[in-house]
Amino acid sequence: MPRFPRPLTILVCAALASTTLAPRALAQPAAESAFGTTERSTRSLIGILYDLKQTQDGQSTPMDIKRYNAFIDKFIASEWDEAVLNDYFRAPLPLYATQVFLPLMPATAAPKAFQVSDVVRPQFWLVHYKGQVSAPESGEWRFWGYGEEVCSVAVNGKNVLLSNWKEITTPTVGWKPAPDVGQTVASGKLRAGDWIKLEKGEVIDLDILIGERGGGVFCAFLLIEKRGETYRRVNGAPILPVFKLSPSTIEQPEAPKRAPLIAKDGPIWIGVE
Repeated sequence: MPRFPRPLTILVCAALASTTLAPRALAQPAAESAFGTTERSTRSLIGILYDLKQTQDGQSTPMDIKRYNAFIDKFIASEWDEAVLNDYFRAPLPLYATQVFLPLMPATAAPKAFQVSDVVRPQFWLVHYKGQVSAPESGEWRFWGYGEEVCSVAVNGKNVLLSNWKEITTPTVGWKPAPDVGQTVASGKLRAGDWIKLEKGEVIDLDILIGERGGGVFCAFLLIEKRGETYRRVNGAPILPVFKLSPSTIEQPEAPKRAPLIAKDGPIWIGVE
């Protein structure tokens, strides 16, 4: 499936979300959360929350763990075709994020951040972040990540990292992780993605999918590695920086149950409007 430049699409989607889908969003003040901010930034990814339990007009849809797993497989196998999401409720207010680093938290945090906690229960939701970015330096790069339940990444429509909860197997997609050892985090481990060779300033389409099935607790993390760089290791696993589009301060986790150890200094990727 061909990939097209996204800036116009993002502006149109944001405008529709602000005007036609839900007028109440206009009254909401700018707010920040771990999922992003309501204030648009040219250096950020746009994030949309979808509720797979209902349609856009609030009608219930048949959804359970088995169907949710199958839907993740279907969406990713479709080369991230957003038309696959059109049958489901879409939060009217987008969030703009410059990183995905979400320590273990109640699954209610996502509907609350997107200001739909009054209509979206914390089970069977997804957040799709997308945008255009470029690497700060030429070289080979790869993402590391983990999600409970979902953390998947595509570059220019090609899957480069699927690090979902172990029961979400995506058999149709067929992607396999690298054998490299990652840190233990929550109830799983960080996985390494495919190496991507990029030139400085080369613009890529980036898609990130996170989500939750059960409605208890949730986490998702996306880190970045550059081939040839030296990283500190703990129990054989590299301590990597968070993938970022702007500088930020992230506190080291209190325990690996909540979040992985991270390198404080790392590259800042460039968001493209």
